[in-house]
Amino acid sequence: MKKRGRQFLALALSCSSFASVAADQLVWSETFQRFTPTFATVGSINTATVPGGMSSALVTDPTRVKGPNGVEFVGGRIWWPDQQLNRVVSSLPDGSDLKSYNISGAYDIDLQGGLLYVTRQNSGDILTLDPSLQFPPADVFKSGLTSPFAIDVTADSVFWSQVGTSNRLMRSNLDGSNVQTLLTGLTSYDFEVTASHIYLTTTDGFVKRSNLDGSDLTTLASGLGFLNGIDVTDDTIYVSALQALFTTPAGNSTLGAGRILSMTLDGSGVVEVIRAQQDFDPNLPFSPSQMRGVAVLAVPEPSSYALLLAGLALTGVAARRVRRG
Repeated sequence: MKKRGRQFLALALSCSSFASVAADQLVWSETFQRFTPTFATVGSINTATVPGGMSSALVTDPTRVKGPNGVEFVGGRIWWPDQQLNRVVSSLPDGSDLKSYNISGAYDIDLQGGLLYVTRQNSGDILTLDPSLQFPPADVFKSGLTSPFAIDVTADSVFWSQVGTSNRLMRSNLDGSNVQTLLTGLTSYDFEVTASHIYLTTTDGFVKRSNLDGSDLTTLASGLGFLNGIDVTDDTIYVSALQALFTTPAGNSTLGAGRILSMTLDGSGVVEVIRAQQDFDPNLPFSPSQMRGVAVLAVPEPSSYALLLAGLALTGVAARRVRRG
C-alpha cells in the first residue's frame, strides 16, 4: 500500500516538473570606487528577477560587504567571501539574518554535508568549517596548492580550479585523497558541476563544458569578456563579466559596468540580462560597478504549484482507496 502511494506521489511531482520556469531570480555581487566624500571601495549584493525585473540592493552594510569576490546560493542562503573584510558572510534570500565568519583571504566557498569549504588563493589551501557553530574553528582540507580559486563540492568529490601559473581544474575525494587533474591550460574563476557535466567560464571570455572526468571539453560560447561567474539551471546558463565595453557621449570606448549574460545549455542565444550601475559624469572619474559573480534562485510558475497540489490531492484519494481495499 505504501509503495502505491509513493508511486502516485512520484507521478504528481513529475507532472509538476513539466511546467516551465517563468522567471529566475538572480543575485550578484558588485564593487565600485566611490570618490566622494572619500576614496573607498564600496560593495553590494543585489537581486533582480529576469527577464524584465528591476534590480535592487539586498545588502549594502559596509561591515558585511565591501569587496565581495563572488556569490553563491547554497543551503537556502546567499553566501559571499569578502576579501576586503577578511570574512565569509551569508544571509537569507531577502538580505536579512546576516552571519559572518572571520576567514582571512577567502576567495570562493561551497557548502556540502554541513561543512563550509573555503579556498584561499594566497595561502594555497582549502579550509573547512562548521557554520552551525557560533565560533567555528577552521580545519585545513588541502594545503600546498598553487593558487586555488573556485570550488564546487558534490556528494562524493571536491572540485577546485587553480589559477596563476597552474591554470587547471582539479578533483579529489571528500577526504582529500585521489587528487586528479581534469583540465589544464585554462584560467577559470568560476565553474559549476552538474549531475553530468562541468560548466566553466574563463577569464579570456569562453564558456566551456566537459564531462565530469574532464573529457570531451567543448566551447559553448566565446568573446564575452573577462568572465568570473557562472550558474546553471535546467535550461539556462548565466555568466557574469567583470566589465563591458562602454562608449562615452564623446564617442570614446572604455571599460564600463559589468554585466550578466544568459544563454541556452548549448551556448546559443546569448543575451545581456543585467548591466551593473554605470553613472557617467564628465566632471568625475568614471567608476562603473564591476560584477563579481552570479547565482540563481529559480521561481516556478504558479501553474507548477497548481499541478503539484493537484498531484498531492490525487495521492490522497489513491491512498484512501487503497486503505478501503
